[in-house]
Amino acid sequence: MYTVEEIKNKVKTGTWTKEDVARCVEELKQISDFTVYTEEIYYISYGIFAYNFREYAYPLIEICREAGVHMERSKEKSRLYLALVRLYFCLGFPPKIVEYGLKYANSGFTLGSPLKSVYNTIVAAFSDCGLFFEADFYLEKMMDISRLDPCDSSVDFWNSDTLNELVYYDSKVYVKLGMGDVAGAEQAAVDMQAILTEREIPEDGRAFFLLQKEFTDLYLRLYQQKDKAVIAEEFNSYMKKMEAGEGARDTLSFCVCYFGEFLQVMAEEERWDDIIRIGNYIKNARNFSGRFCPVYKLMRTAAYGSDREELRRQIPEFERMYLESLEQEKENYDQMVRLLTREELRIERLKVSMDKDALTGCLNRAAFDRNSRRFMKNHKKGSLVFIDLDYLKLINDCYGHENGDRYLVCFAENMKCAMDRQDLLYRYAGDEFLILSALEPEQIQGRLNEILEKSPIHFDINGESRNISFSYGVVAFEEKKGKIEDLVKEADQRMYQCKSRNHERISKRGAAE
Repeated sequence: MYTVEEIKNKVKTGTWTKEDVARCVEELKQISDFTVYTEEIYYISYGIFAYNFREYAYPLIEICREAGVHMERSKEKSRLYLALVRLYFCLGFPPKIVEYGLKYANSGFTLGSPLKSVYNTIVAAFSDCGLFFEADFYLEKMMDISRLDPCDSSVDFWNSDTLNELVYYDSKVYVKLGMGDVAGAEQAAVDMQAILTEREIPEDGRAFFLLQKEFTDLYLRLYQQKDKAVIAEEFNSYMKKMEAGEGARDTLSFCVCYFGEFLQVMAEEERWDDIIRIGNYIKNARNFSGRFCPVYKLMRTAAYGSDREELRRQIPEFERMYLESLEQEKENYDQMVRLLTREELRIERLKVSMDKDALTGCLNRAAFDRNSRRFMKNHKKGSLVFIDLDYLKLINDCYGHENGDRYLVCFAENMKCAMDRQDLLYRYAGDEFLILSALEPEQIQGRLNEILEKSPIHFDINGESRNISFSYGVVAFEEKKGKIEDLVKEADQRMYQCKSRNHERISKRGAAE
């Protein structure tokens, strides 16, 4: 088995071959304990990804899956997720790219540079399925890594924030065009050019991104240029340079769906021979990934449209390629929708759990901090109530904290039932609660006094039924100029003024001794 350093050196120097991959895969198949070889597996997967050795992706996927079955959450398992993202990208299988990309992102063992790459790969997967708003969301998450945790100035260009910005603006062009925002795409192209012009970038990095930008600018012109014949000729010239290997374009990785759009323009111009020539190149080149279905469909259309008999004889083969790709694309889309649904449900459940107080089920202080201003904006008139439970400390001291918890839960459950549906009850801290109500202060005061005096909340303890007493302070939204911090402070002060008066309302039956 090659060492990690040997694999990295081969990939970096261009001496990595299919024979090397085959040897590594066969040797891995003989290993019983993969846990000590996850780093080797990761770099082998990177070699397959970088050189697009697609035929070896499936064998290594099986090894990754077998290795991860009995592995606990760990740095080693996160490497396997990262490897699977690379391998499924080679195969153009978006659902699995997103699935394992999110597993890596949520593994707790991520590093900045790989995570940026994973998010960008997720962006490509969503874009490939036409899910551009989802792509834009993860593109921003990719850039947030640089915004919130900038790299040290000593890192090399290929791990730097500058590289991340270039990838961000380049990807932004495609995402914005997919969203129908041509102006946004144009601005992203301008921002990318500014970085290439104004910053110190090593020559190999500048050359790489200038080549990438050449195609990006060409794709942008597809949405700007009205003369389709001009676009068709520009694209044909670009592809001839690529086919000739000019400018080391084979070092770039392309999503094939964008090339399909250019081929559609060529079809409108009836350039059948060029479509089939370019389609065959894309089909066999190693630096294309994604949905080949549009390319195969247009090759089939070109063969039908051509007068050349040698091209028409290829119609059955093009139809077979198209139908197989179409079937795979449908499966990809169905899996992507299922995956998105599960992820959205997971996020919603997480949001709900983060907003809820674990003991009482009320909304918590963090939820109040996030939602209070929105509630006040939606209800121009209303009240904020500060509530402090009486005698919780005495309950805890005399009957234990378990009964103190029951005391809090009993109050919260009954108070929620007594409130209007649109009102919100928050556990603010300990025995303190807040209510955001659409009622005027006089109305909410009347409701609370009725609970205290006429319909008290009963709490059963040690075979006795006691009344839960509380003190409260009410303040109208329009007071204190609607500043939430000042409203809470004022309601708190009014609650303390009310506390002594409330004690007189407690019945002998409800007094905690």
